[in-house]
Amino acid sequence: MIGAEKVATILLADDEPQIRDMLRALLSRQGYQVITAINGQDALEKFAESASEIDLVVTDIVMPEMDGVASYKEMKKINPALKVIYMSGFAENLPPDVHILLKPFPPVQLLHMIRTVLNNKHLDL
Repeated sequence: MIGAEKVATILLADDEPQIRDMLRALLSRQGYQVITAINGQDALEKFAESASEIDLVVTDIVMPEMDGVASYKEMKKINPALKVIYMSGFAENLPPDVHILLKPFPPVQLLHMIRTVLNNKHLDL
């Protein structure tokens, strides 16, 4: 990031350690601050601790304890302007009108979607 430009902070939630670690490393290499969570409940707790710092949530949909959709809905109660990108290995029962990546996806696709969502204030889906 250049000069005083704020580094975006992403809350990344995925219950699969290998995916979570790979995505954390990818996003960190791109200059993002990354907070990781092991499921939706963990993500909600970490969001509550750092809500003012988090610019974007990238979350798997199907996770134990609390799914990504329910977790994000609770986060939006704290910050109605919060943006999300969902990831899923399942094409059925997806929330309508959202940014979603179907697993497996190429890393460049995630990076492109993150830039699009962060740079477009009108994409609050």
